Amino acid sequence: MQISAPTFPVQWQESQRGIIIAGVAQPENAREYVSAIAHLSKLLQFPVLAEGLSPVRNYANLNPYLISTYDLILRNTELSQQLKPEVVIQVGELPTSKELRNWLTSTQAERWIVDSSNHNLDPLHGKTTHLQTSIEQLAENSKFSPKDYNSYLQLGCEGETKVRAKIDYSMAEIEQIFECKAAWLLSTALPSKTPLFISNSMPVRDIEFFWKPSNSHIQPFFNRGANGIDGTLSTALGIAHRQQSSVMLTGDLALLHDTNGFLLHNNFCGHLTIILINNNGGGIFEMLPISKFEPPFEDFFATPQNIDFSALCATYNIEHELINSWQQLQQRLKELSTTGIRVLELQTNRKFDAKWRQENLGKFAVDIL
Repeated sequence: MQISAPTFPVQWQESQRGIIIAGVAQPENAREYVSAIAHLSKLLQFPVLAEGLSPVRNYANLNPYLISTYDLILRNTELSQQLKPEVVIQVGELPTSKELRNWLTSTQAERWIVDSSNHNLDPLHGKTTHLQTSIEQLAENSKFSPKDYNSYLQLGCEGETKVRAKIDYSMAEIEQIFECKAAWLLSTALPSKTPLFISNSMPVRDIEFFWKPSNSHIQPFFNRGANGIDGTLSTALGIAHRQQSSVMLTGDLALLHDTNGFLLHNNFCGHLTIILINNNGGGIFEMLPISKFEPPFEDFFATPQNIDFSALCATYNIEHELINSWQQLQQRLKELSTTGIRVLELQTNRKFDAKWRQENLGKFAVDIL
């Protein structure tokens, strides 16, 4: 069902068990967008599940009820049952998280999608009501008094605090170069307001799992869709052109798919630092059952290319540096250049990375009740 006029459903005001999903979004005015979501959250006393591809995580001071670890929390079966909502307000596209999508399907909660377009933003094909308005307009029209803090909200916020502490401790302790820490470290090391382009497959998922909330005002950019891998480098260069220094997080296959984007180098004005996760193949496929079958896994799914990226960068006259420690990467990110393109390569083992995720993602929310 679609409702065109800005409407504030009475169910929102009556429910004590509601959530707001701040999904995938690239608003023109990030601060106004985040402030509107925060205003609604405070009025309703609903926690905000904030996707890593939303600016909401990077204006954390505006929202005291921010939940960034929802994917990991929902892996705790007992906790996910206790957090079953009655009302779900979805702002923007749904997050990538499979755990979240399965949970929403199983709960059968009333769902409202707030978006000013006429696009179908319900990939779950559930019973939803589309409020065809912006979150800013909706927040402006909400005039009722705030509800009281409740035990449902408290449970979600306490879960976030405990799981976030476990993630931060774990990541800080790991010295080995591996995929997951790159996403976490970027959230702690990038200069304020740095435009960040995030590539598809595992980078976007690691951002969702591990990106730490802050007040950095960083705006994430991305390509979504069936062929989201297309043009990743060119898109990142377009974002960085004639703008402040920018950063791109990508895997090796996504970068190789668009290496001719480097031909823009001679006409490029600005700076782009590319954080290249080189695991020599499609790391996301290591997470699937097909990875246990060899053949055909390596040749037809992982598709390793065995590329010397220093030689490739030299072909295009692009600066390249192999990163051997997290301290080295932090130093390179501390002060970004204003001109040119550089590639900072982290060589990882995709089988180790996949095994780490499979063994650890479900542990962060254990024993937090």
